[in-house]
Amino acid sequence: MARPRKKDPQVGNRSDAGIPGLPSELISKIDPALPKTAQVYGIMRDAIVNLHLAPGSNVNEKLICQQLGISRTPLREAILQLQAENLVSVVPNSGTYVSKIDLQSVFDGQLVRDALELKVVRLAASRMTPQFERAIDFNIHQQKRMAADQDYDGFYALDEAFHAMICAFGASAHIWKIINGAKAQLDRVRRLSIPLPSHLDVVLSEHIAVVDGLKLRDPDQAAGAMKVHIDRVFTMIRRHIVERRDYFSTDAGSVLDTYVNGRGV
Repeated sequence: MARPRKKDPQVGNRSDAGIPGLPSELISKIDPALPKTAQVYGIMRDAIVNLHLAPGSNVNEKLICQQLGISRTPLREAILQLQAENLVSVVPNSGTYVSKIDLQSVFDGQLVRDALELKVVRLAASRMTPQFERAIDFNIHQQKRMAADQDYDGFYALDEAFHAMICAFGASAHIWKIINGAKAQLDRVRRLSIPLPSHLDVVLSEHIAVVDGLKLRDPDQAAGAMKVHIDRVFTMIRRHIVERRDYFSTDAGSVLDTYVNGRGV
């Protein structure tokens, strides 16, 4: 008699039929000449954060290996890294699943952003140069194009580049690596918000407000605009929990209430 599969409480009820693989734009990123594990990790993380692999879905390891033209070893090594970030859950005798969004991890990532990005944008404002002003203006110009085209993936990539540029200029690229490593769960909430009506325009206006503070060499104004921008995630979380309940861990509602009450918002 077949042994029954164990179920992870964070995994939705899904059949193996129609389990998705990776989108073509991510498959094309693999470079056979470079070490595989780091590439596979980056591609898988991108697919999870951008919701190409939905929370609760089964990770079809065989299909992904076929798509990327790799053996199981680099994928398994990448999965171990993703498991350490709580982005996947490996269930014995069942399979690997994309983890549901853990709200406590979302708030942890937000605290890291709040602590580091507000400091870094102040530093960037105090040491602003014409060269960086041109670079950040070009990024904003590209964001406007993506917003006009409703290119969600393109806009999100430029949003990330915007924050990475400020971190690298204000402090170092290493600071952005620290922030990026802490905010994977938060990024999935941010990515959920992007297709909402007028969301791109609001984010763009917030980015422009940050740039205005930078151009004025005003650390307080730049940091104030950045604070408004990164805190807006709190206005979106409750809506997402209601509309996409299947994407969140079972304790999401109680974690949100506890956090909001403790934060006084």
